Amino acid sequence: MAYEVSMNKQGQVLGRKGQETRHRLMTATRRLLCTSSPVDLTAVAIAKAAGTSSASFYMYFDDVQDVLYALSLLAAEDMSEVVSFFDRAWDHGAIEVEALRLVEAFNSVWSKHREVLRYRNLEADRGDSRFEELRMNTYVPFIEKFAQRIMSINPVGGGRRKGDAYAEATVLHAAMERLAATDPVVMERGLGSKRMNAATARVIFKALQGEAVTQTTVKKSATAKSKPSQKVADSESS
Repeated sequence: MAYEVSMNKQGQVLGRKGQETRHRLMTATRRLLCTSSPVDLTAVAIAKAAGTSSASFYMYFDDVQDVLYALSLLAAEDMSEVVSFFDRAWDHGAIEVEALRLVEAFNSVWSKHREVLRYRNLEADRGDSRFEELRMNTYVPFIEKFAQRIMSINPVGGGRRKGDAYAEATVLHAAMERLAATDPVVMERGLGSKRMNAATARVIFKALQGEAVTQTTVKKSATAKSKPSQKVADSESS
């Protein structure tokens, strides 16, 4: 999806100058988020940082939440690019490497939009329908593609149930997002992002491959239990 705005809040068609002013306001907002909480931002501060007036701000946005929503839409566009990772063929001989690429791409979007995405989730959790819809419109395609990838590597015929694949994709996405949302400074003070990314990739690899192994193991175990051991058979015959 291409996020475009063609009119201002007064219903006037945006020309080049209008688009540039709107872009400056959004860029200023993103810059201010690096040092200020989104709940503390004001239209006056954003307009000043963008080198324009408060009146100009309201030509393009209803309020601060509106500009943050616009930034959230841009973040959603970038995340849609990550979803496209599932559309290309993966090297089945290097699934963990492919998983690591996915994790790094996902984290890259969060690194670029972390403050905005945190705000999106905050407002969604508080019950704002616009932000909740936007969050779900981002989550659902990712989870669906993830589940389909799990199924393609480990199909139903191999012991994987569709519901389980979707549940695993949901859990893995939640874990990836929670880690990506963590402040980089905090992450580096701990185990470090490189180690955590690698660990996440291993978990994804196990989810992709583990079910078939588990089902095979269960079947073998069940078969073994259904047959008396040779020692027992020998003992009974003697």
